[in-house]
Amino acid sequence: MNDYDVVIIGSGPAGLSCARTLARSNLSVLVLEKNDQLGKKICSGEISPKVLPDEKFDRGHPWKSMVVGTDTTKHTVHFDHPYLWTIGRYEFESYLMSKTDADIHFSELVTEITNKYVKTDKAKYSYKYLVGADGSFSKVREFLSLPTKHIVGWAFHVVLDKPANEFHLYWLPKSFPKCYGYVMSKNRSKTMIGVATTGENFDHDFARRTKIWVENQFSLDTALLRSESMKGNADYRGWNFGNIFLVGDAGGFLNPLTTEGIYYAVKSGEGVAKHILGNSGGQKIMNKLVSTHKWQVLIFDLATNTKLPFCWIINWILQDPRKGVRRKIFDFVLWKLIA
Repeated sequence: MNDYDVVIIGSGPAGLSCARTLARSNLSVLVLEKNDQLGKKICSGEISPKVLPDEKFDRGHPWKSMVVGTDTTKHTVHFDHPYLWTIGRYEFESYLMSKTDADIHFSELVTEITNKYVKTDKAKYSYKYLVGADGSFSKVREFLSLPTKHIVGWAFHVVLDKPANEFHLYWLPKSFPKCYGYVMSKNRSKTMIGVATTGENFDHDFARRTKIWVENQFSLDTALLRSESMKGNADYRGWNFGNIFLVGDAGGFLNPLTTEGIYYAVKSGEGVAKHILGNSGGQKIMNKLVSTHKWQVLIFDLATNTKLPFCWIINWILQDPRKGVRRKIFDFVLWKLIA
């Protein structure tokens, strides 16, 4: 048995943010990661201006324009300053890891969780505090017997082996209800083109229709391209369970409107770490995240219900968000919800 004060499962942005906030404390910290290196999660490598705004590091490619489409229209919207940067998951997580002094074990799969220890395929570790930062398929969340049903979704996309030269967002209430299409960076050298949807289980028919949409929209032969799917969890059920905590996707801290997760992962990891350290700022951070998430869920439920006018108001705005009142509303929502 190896004794640690804090055991963190998962070395994504949430886990590493938690570990770096605990750095230079008197607590011994262990991070367990099932993969052999950082940055292996299948998702975009974009960060918004909200992510560590006061820190200087290479944020990568700035995005100052966006192609906005619907079922029948497509327009390019330009901005004065970046709303996102393509940094890449590996690069960003490497930056976070450089700020930690925790023990980080790669290629170590968690096989058992109890109230006193975590067992892996290599060893057993006791803990005073356990942090679940292990994503949408969280074993810590499963140990806590928390359901994952409301606002859970999947993204399916094909991968181009070249950097993205445009960022696209599509609102598709007719062809893909409760979905949005996207073109964005997987990392600094690859592009993802696909559709994100709601649903607890992966839908193979949805994947088939996504490929057809990609072929028709971008004149690509999807049979020649590698495809990927990933699960997202915005089903928040709590973060504090005594001496066990959930952060990032494991806790449901995902923006259901945009599927943005890195900012919420970083902030929840920081908030839980401060709470463990007895810093009252940790509770304030978590309270704000929970309050914001509740509003996001409410808006998501209204926006994705095609029987309500709110869905079609969004469709009207996105049909041409380049000027006038539609541009004002579009800018307000973009900088409030994303940037």
